[in-house]
Amino acid sequence: MHVEVPLGGVPTEAASLSRPLARRRTFLVVVDDSPELHAAARFAARRAARSGGRVALLSVVEPAEGGHWMFVGNLMQQEAREDAERRLQQLAATVHACSGQRPELIVREGTLREELFTLIEEDEDISVLVLGAAIGGDGPGPLVQALTGKNAGKLRIPVTIVPGNLTETEIDALT
Repeated sequence: MHVEVPLGGVPTEAASLSRPLARRRTFLVVVDDSPELHAAARFAARRAARSGGRVALLSVVEPAEGGHWMFVGNLMQQEAREDAERRLQQLAATVHACSGQRPELIVREGTLREELFTLIEEDEDISVLVLGAAIGGDGPGPLVQALTGKNAGKLRIPVTIVPGNLTETEIDALT
């Protein structure tokens, strides 16, 4: 089950009606609290600016587990959503500064992998998924591992993996 509640309270159907008729190349970035997120977002913003595309930022709020403690679970869910919206707004300012355009902000509730795949299938404008590779020595990160492993063939779009340790200057030179 997934629930999508766009920021600003605009229903999904109304938001999609306001899109221009011509398809625009959209670079999707998954927003989390990882340090490599900023490299991925800057890369996506610069590529979008150079190609006439746009950036979409996705944050997924995982379902709260509470069982019989429904009130506590609802409170945890609300706090997680507020945190996701705060992160999106902060990153949106960075994307806007790099690309000159405001990104599309998307908050979904559910499991990350499921919501990511669903969004990519639903939105035909999404043409590239941009992820940051983890900076530490613990591997590229769970989402990168999942999407480059057994799930790689399930995507209809390419995945660009940006090394999380690139500097702004290095990213700008690549885009």
